[in-house]
Amino acid sequence: MRRAAALLITVLFICSSLMNVSGQNEEEVLLFEEENIVNGPFWISASCLKISCPGLSLEIDDNGDEYYSEDNHKLEWGGILGEGALVSLFSSSEINIDDVKIEIIMANNYSEIEGSDLIDSIPSPGNQENYFTIITEDYCFLGNCHLFTEVNHREIEFIGILENHSDKDSIKIFGEPGDVIIISEIKGNDDLRIEVWHRNTSTKELVANDLIQSENLFEYPEESELWIRIVSSSTEGIHPYNFELYRNNQSKESGDGLELQIPWNHGEPLSHEESWQYESYISKSDENGDSIQFKMGADMKMSIFCSASSEEVNFEFYLINYFGDKEKISFEDGLCPDIVESNGDTYSLEIWIKSSETIRWNVSFFPLRPLDGTKFSDAPESKWIDVPDERWDEVNLDSEISGSLHSGDNIDIFLIRIFDNNGSIIFLDEIIKSEVNYTIQEINQDSGTLVNTSNGQVIVLPYGNHSLRIERRAAIEVEIEYTFKLEYLGEYEIPQIEDYEDLSWMFNNFYILIGFLMLSPLMIVLFWNRGIILQRGDFSIEMQMHERKKLMRIRERISKQMNENDRKEGIIDSALMQLGESPWSSINEIWGRPELSHMTEEIEICAWRISDINKNILLGLKTSEWEWGMASIKLNYPEGSKLTIIDVSPNYISKEDEIFLDKLPKKSQVFLRISLDGKSANLALELSGLVDGKPMAATPNKIIEWN
Repeated sequence: MRRAAALLITVLFICSSLMNVSGQNEEEVLLFEEENIVNGPFWISASCLKISCPGLSLEIDDNGDEYYSEDNHKLEWGGILGEGALVSLFSSSEINIDDVKIEIIMANNYSEIEGSDLIDSIPSPGNQENYFTIITEDYCFLGNCHLFTEVNHREIEFIGILENHSDKDSIKIFGEPGDVIIISEIKGNDDLRIEVWHRNTSTKELVANDLIQSENLFEYPEESELWIRIVSSSTEGIHPYNFELYRNNQSKESGDGLELQIPWNHGEPLSHEESWQYESYISKSDENGDSIQFKMGADMKMSIFCSASSEEVNFEFYLINYFGDKEKISFEDGLCPDIVESNGDTYSLEIWIKSSETIRWNVSFFPLRPLDGTKFSDAPESKWIDVPDERWDEVNLDSEISGSLHSGDNIDIFLIRIFDNNGSIIFLDEIIKSEVNYTIQEINQDSGTLVNTSNGQVIVLPYGNHSLRIERRAAIEVEIEYTFKLEYLGEYEIPQIEDYEDLSWMFNNFYILIGFLMLSPLMIVLFWNRGIILQRGDFSIEMQMHERKKLMRIRERISKQMNENDRKEGIIDSALMQLGESPWSSINEIWGRPELSHMTEEIEICAWRISDINKNILLGLKTSEWEWGMASIKLNYPEGSKLTIIDVSPNYISKEDEIFLDKLPKKSQVFLRISLDGKSANLALELSGLVDGKPMAATPNKIIEWN
């Protein structure tokens, strides 16, 4: 017997050892661990998403009080946990966190927690005691919140608990008629149900028996209160629950203390500096609907994304110009267009949103074309007439400005505003080299005419409004991006003229002596040649009279041909050739003061207006000691409006606004007659070519004003 007993004990010991070894070989994996933040209700549910999750277990250590549960399919626990309690979820090694659906109700510092037991039922009509009420309001503007706006400033997370099977909670929701109330993020076990009630002084009405949507929208009733009631069908256990409550105050929807209306009547349009996306709500009783107006300038392109919480919504889109006229561009079926493109007069885009149900709507904008400066608009192609308005973007000195010339866009005009009383010294720094020409334009503040220009070099601009012109140099279909900065060198200082003592009288005798010595040889020569000089004087006078008559006949011939319908180009070409052989000074005397003149060491340019009706210009070019190769004349129009070249005499090749002269020999005179077509414009000239093998350009700083 003793041997049998000993043998039995040995066998039991070996089996126990084998079981311990087997248990040690099963690896336990921590899937999830959470530390409770504050004292309050806590609920966790872990559901296996596979057929089975071996080893799925839940451990809770509430500061020494422990709870353990294990199930291969679903684990759930609800109750009250203290701060610092540790909740852990384990499984076998073949299960990972993606195989388990975990839901948690856990209070945090922003949660509103049920402090004392709430009333079980919705109070009887007319009963006006002080009931527990949830009060919330959205302080964000159309879904755009301040950087430091906390979550609990927009919506409230409420956490409550049903302590037994007979406990129920009824909660009053604060609001005003027409407000939209959203109940979302509902959590709790499957036995919980949330009801929605209306209550006034005479009746109470059940509106919704069970909220099953992830987001539930209700319009706050008129002359009634809105209540919710949380009930459970379970007969045992403690049941924590959680929901989020958001209230959209319709009376403060627009940001100026008013409700959004159709059409927009809330001041300036919304801008991209505020946001590219907007959100709000429309209640069922709001038959007028909502509208937003977004600042969208000329020739811009953007994509639009619209969405709503219900299909019962209609979107209408309108382009508004600077005169207040509206152009409808939306679809008849009320859908949102994918892309909106503005025209040359567009000031803003207005969107009307209408719905027959209580909904949430969202509208997002995405620019498809770069901004010119800081505005969501293409910069104008011409200068303002009287004073600049908001279409012209102001260039801030010492700040980088970016923009683009898209296909078909040739010119961008920016505003330069000078505040220094004595004027400002500025120059342009091209940050990114682009195929554009920059021109800083000084504007006369009284007449609005162009006074002076700079191609980016240092210039002094007086107090007032001036312009920066950016013109493309690439092909018209090429999109060009540019970045520049107007550097500020300070306020212009008027030179101070000091008082000097005149001591020239000390040298009077010296000047007289030196003058007499210098002129004495000339007097001798003049005396010796007195006869010849006197005879030449008479001959010179005769030659001058002859030249004057010749030039006057040439002028009459050209003017007559300009005014005749059947003009003879041969006569005009002959007259222009004779002008080229005449003395330059005599030409200026007969034809009068040129409308436009320019003189440098290399070239002298003069231009006369010879026919206002037919828009004809006489252009004279006089070279000096240098030959100009590959020469061409380009007509510029610095303020937008253009004229077209329709004829040139002699018959040089011309294209659009450029005339190709090929070669100008040194010490030569060339005259051209240029015929133009178009309305009023300001005309400037530019001569370019190769001088001594180097590119050179001559640009008169005056313009011809052609009305």
